[in-house]
Order: sequence, then C-alpha cells, then structure tokens
Amino acid sequence: MSRRGMLAGLGAGGAAAVAAAVTGGSPAAAAPGDPVVQGADNNAGTTSTILRSNLTGATLDVRNTVGSSGGGSVAVKANAEVGVDANGFDAGVVGFSSNGNGVIGRSDIGFGVVGTATGPGGVGVVASAPDEFSKTALDVRGQVHFTRSGVATVPAGATSVTVSGLHIFGSTHALAVAQRNTAVWVKAAVPDQASGQLSLHLNAKAPSGGVPVAWWLLEA
Repeated sequence: MSRRGMLAGLGAGGAAAVAAAVTGGSPAAAAPGDPVVQGADNNAGTTSTILRSNLTGATLDVRNTVGSSGGGSVAVKANAEVGVDANGFDAGVVGFSSNGNGVIGRSDIGFGVVGTATGPGGVGVVASAPDEFSKTALDVRGQVHFTRSGVATVPAGATSVTVSGLHIFGSTHALAVAQRNTAVWVKAAVPDQASGQLSLHLNAKAPSGGVPVAWWLLEA
C-alpha cells in the first residue's frame, strides 16, 4: 500500500503514528507531569522526580546489559554541580567490583575523594584489609601530606626546640628524625597535652647552623 493510501485509511491519530514510522522520527520527549518514557529525553522542568517504595530491595534498579567486555558501558550517569548526593543510614555510597575498582574518584583541580568526620568517634576515611600476606589496606602512589607534621630547627648551641599551637590528646605520640647529618641526634620527641606543645630534644648541643628536625604526630 502506498503512503497516501495508508493515511487515507486511518484517523488523525493513526496518521500521525504512520507518519512518524515513515519518516523514522523518534518518540516525543516526556514533559513535566508525564510518565517517564524509556528511550526518550524526559524533562521534569523545575520540579524533582521522586521514586518511593517500602520494599527491602532497591527502589530503582538500573542495568546496562552490554556486559564487561571493556567497551565502557555505564549504567547510571549524572551531570550537575553535584553529580550524586546520597544519604544512607548505614552507607551513603557502596561501590563493589569483582575485577576492578569499587569506587574511583577523579578531579582536575580539586580532590578525587573527600572523607569528612564531624561527630565524636567518626573517621573520615577507612582503609581496611586482613592482616595477611599480600593484602594491603592502603597503597599510596605519589606524595603524601600530613597537616600534623612539620620541621623545627634546634638552634646552634641549644639542645631542644619547642613546637607550639598543636592539638595534642592523651593518645598522641610523636616521631622525629634529624634532617642534617651531624654528630648529634634526636634523643626524644615529647608531646604535652596540657600546653599543646611538642618538645624535640637532642643528645647534645646543636652545631653551627643548627639541626632541622622533622616531626610527625600520630594517634595510637
């Protein structure tokens, strides 16, 4: 049957459908208030789309069946000032991979991954692995920066130097090592909780030019 014959034999609604089929047009995008249309651009306008359920499983299950052939298939893609804002009682985000990385964070100028603890006993980031051979909890590749560390110089003729303005607790311990090869060495690094100070002591008077000492505070 010709295209003219098909249109003549159908009503207005059928004619529109046939026209779309003939011209190869895609389904119209869903407008605010319309049901979600698969395979189309769904526009919620200035409102949010909310899915609710009371079952124990997932409220929304999205799957890309292309598989794991390395073609870069993606199940969910978010694009916004904040791509994903997740809030959970036990975990906000859970990432798992049987053959790769559970969670990947990337950034051009900021931080790839940020973990923040605001409540008592909270931990910003936890790296965990069984205490067994070849199982590593934390693998750092590149430079590492600790805000609770620094370098203080014991002046020439002195045996110690004090670093002030530190947050020191009952669980705080200190490590220190001289950064200059001389006949003297670091005898002790003593944190004081009451004063918020760290005292670095040499075994003898520092020679001319002084002795720089690198220190690091850690909790144990």
